[in-house]
Amino acid sequence: MSFNPQAERNRRRYYRNFVYEAPVRVWHWLKRAEYRGAGDHGLFDASPLPSVAGEASDNYLMGYIRFTHFAAAYIFAVGFLARIYWALAGNKHAKQLFKLPVTDINWWSGMLQDCAGICFW
Repeated sequence: MSFNPQAERNRRRYYRNFVYEAPVRVWHWLKRAEYRGAGDHGLFDASPLPSVAGEASDNYLMGYIRFTHFAAAYIFAVGFLARIYWALAGNKHAKQLFKLPVTDINWWSGMLQDCAGICFW
């Protein structure tokens, strides 16, 4: 294997820089898992499974499905409160969800371009 000085300089110039702090990344992964749990089990709440043979007390499947749905909702609510706290305590990227840059002309320009792209193209 030969030594490439240009590749070595490029390797040193680029480094991993996490913009979003760990609580924000955990929030996003938890939110994804909660949506999956609440969404999948919410479908079963809306249209339950066909009747299962046997005594109702022996088959508590719909009860478990409903519990999973509500547990995901409670985890989401507690996580949202934690996310609000981190928006106040975190860095500028953590505040993006709650503070829109409405005084920035570049933000409005991008917003209008997006709206025009959606409406007319």
